[in-house]
Amino acid sequence: MSHHEHYLNRVTHYDENLFRILPQAELFFSTCLSFIPHHRIAIMELGSGTGYFTTFMLGQNPDYQITCIDKSPEMLEMARRKKELSGCTFIEGDITTGLPEGTFDGVVTTLTLHHIPDNSREKLIREIYQKLNPEGCFICGDVFKPEQDWIESIYRSRWKNHMRETGMPEDQIRETVSGRENAWPFLDTMHGFYRKIKNAGFKRILVPFTYDMSGVMIGWK
Repeated sequence: MSHHEHYLNRVTHYDENLFRILPQAELFFSTCLSFIPHHRIAIMELGSGTGYFTTFMLGQNPDYQITCIDKSPEMLEMARRKKELSGCTFIEGDITTGLPEGTFDGVVTTLTLHHIPDNSREKLIREIYQKLNPEGCFICGDVFKPEQDWIESIYRSRWKNHMRETGMPEDQIRETVSGRENAWPFLDTMHGFYRKIKNAGFKRILVPFTYDMSGVMIGWK
């Protein structure tokens, strides 16, 4: 198996296991989706990956005009193969170095911003604000770190139990936990992320969902 094929298999495996990896995944994604207006709007999805959440959005309204941006050509290739995403615009690019031209009614991102450094995240949120049309919304579902280490210990124990209860093998659990450890230097707290959205200029901010490590935050311009 080539490196390219191995990578695609890993990505597909991750998508298939999202509901095992993320506790309350159904509520997490449905909450993000429920705040997207149901009428035809222009949406930019940051870190769209294989089009996992993109498919959910178009299932809600196939008339959405969605621009997907991701820095992984392999993931974009998988997204392009999905017939239901044929009407989307796909852009290969790094969201920390600039966003596509134009303005949007909504900017959506799920499980992406925790991968980038804090300073880049703050700059990106300011740029998202500028890209939104008046009354536009920014919807971010992501994982965060708690304010204190003892809380992280409790959450991590609950997380491992969740993955075991869903039947995930121990080697995959270790690999998944290792991913959080690798991302730890980049993780924001919920309060820190809230401050960034507020400082960017968003006037109304809502946190409709939190569960242990994950949360959803909405900002309206």
